[in-house]
Amino acid sequence: MGPRPNSLEHPGSARASRALSGAPPESFDEIRYSKRRLPHFARAWVKYAVSFSAYHRSLLRPVERDLVLQSVCYAHQTHQYELYAACVMPDRVHLLFEPQPKADDATSQTVFWSLTEILQGIKSSTVHRINRLRRTRGPVWDRETFDRVIRSASDLREKFSYICANPWKSGVAEQNEDYRWLWTQDSSSAWVPKPAREARALRKRRDPPAEAHVLPQ
Repeated sequence: MGPRPNSLEHPGSARASRALSGAPPESFDEIRYSKRRLPHFARAWVKYAVSFSAYHRSLLRPVERDLVLQSVCYAHQTHQYELYAACVMPDRVHLLFEPQPKADDATSQTVFWSLTEILQGIKSSTVHRINRLRRTRGPVWDRETFDRVIRSASDLREKFSYICANPWKSGVAEQNEDYRWLWTQDSSSAWVPKPAREARALRKRRDPPAEAHVLPQ
């Protein structure tokens, strides 16, 4: 496949991260809980692996995948979250990110972008753009979203490797080709590959680094 569009190749930001690479201890008051069909927890200063599927697992065309990745990267550029990896597959999306602060409330407590706000923003903007492209109306995404809290450096590495290897392990991309709907930061820690196209090499990776790496301050 050809090179990825320039608008999708921006480097990740170097914004500060308070967490080591997993979820810090938190009190009950710091946990926000919501439920639809699956339970979803929202915590401050924590990373999430998130996935959601196209409606009835229908296939997104290449131009539609471009729109989705643009929307995902826009939320990163506007500091709703720190994005570590994103992969837009033909029928689903995988994300690895850390929600960022957006404001302080009346008591000077930091308010973070919630999972609901982040995912609604991505889904609603892409539904509008994809339906306009298709000249249709109706759902584009399944209602349910699957999210998991990243609890350790090894968990973070595992999820990062899974996302980066997904196009090749699933057979969507050939072993010797790039997958242009895969995005990673130019640098977020020592073990993250710099060019996004090199991420596919992680499908062969077995041994994690000996030490956990603190994200740049």
